[in-house]
Amino acid sequence: MGDDSDKSDSMGDEIDKSDSMKDDSDRSDSMGEDCGEDYVEDLADWIDWMEPVHLRYTDEDDVDGTRFYPFIRRREDEERISPEEEYLLMKKQVEESKGFDIDFTKFRCLFNYTPVDLDLENQFVFEPETTRGLLNRLSQTSLEKFNEKYTSNYEFVKVIKANYHFCAGIMFFITFQGKLLSDSKLFQAKLRFCGRLTGFISCELKPDKNAHYIEALEKEDPKKPRLTLEPSYV
Repeated sequence: MGDDSDKSDSMGDEIDKSDSMKDDSDRSDSMGEDCGEDYVEDLADWIDWMEPVHLRYTDEDDVDGTRFYPFIRRREDEERISPEEEYLLMKKQVEESKGFDIDFTKFRCLFNYTPVDLDLENQFVFEPETTRGLLNRLSQTSLEKFNEKYTSNYEFVKVIKANYHFCAGIMFFITFQGKLLSDSKLFQAKLRFCGRLTGFISCELKPDKNAHYIEALEKEDPKKPRLTLEPSYV
């Protein structure tokens, strides 16, 4: 990997990122503050814009192997790759999936793209709302906007998984399930959240290839090592 200056050159300036991307507990305080009346904004110009991938920490900083993604179970025999290779793999997965499908079991380094722990109750909000409740609410509103746009009547079922990165607020990439009568579909919603200020960027049906793969994974042996929140890369 080389010294810290080499890492800054090849994978983004970690010093800048450490200032702008502190831990989630700090961000949850600022994100949950009362921003006034509920407000929704449309951010059409952000549909195709993607935050560049940045390396924040290498696995050498993760002494016990649980600091970065403690709710993701990795296989003991998982092959280790270099931080440079992890960076290229993360960049590839983010670009190909537009931030929605990232296999975090492949990464021991920490990047700016991070999985949401759906069972961590107050990661982004204050009580009594929970992390899962927040994503349910944001997904439901995204689906309502989808229904209005396409004159459909899908009903929200549940959140499958979500990734995020910090920006002017928090950028969420949520995969959730919706249904129309007996027809179940997976949706992908991209939005920017900042307390009561929410920018809904896009909500679309998940490409069939990835949707079928997730459905197959959900039917696998529950004892098989996997993410606790749902598979993140398909």
